[in-house]
Amino acid sequence: MTSWRKRMTYGLAAVAAMVAIPLSAGTASAASWHDVAGGPEMYPNMAACQADIPEAKKHYKDATCVENKGVISLWALY
Repeated sequence: MTSWRKRMTYGLAAVAAMVAIPLSAGTASAASWHDVAGGPEMYPNMAACQADIPEAKKHYKDATCVENKGVISLWALY
């Protein structure tokens, strides 16, 4: 019969592998958002930014407009 120490060691190793494999695989394929355009000169209001979303979606996976402290930016998902 196997000792409890060996059972615990094998059990912890199995759990660590089950957690580590999906985490390492997920980060390699994860898409990321990037600020691609913006500023008051380019987008004086949210509607002007949103008008550029269809064109941005032709080049990127997705696009959205974000307002941060009064500055509107176009963000794209690579």
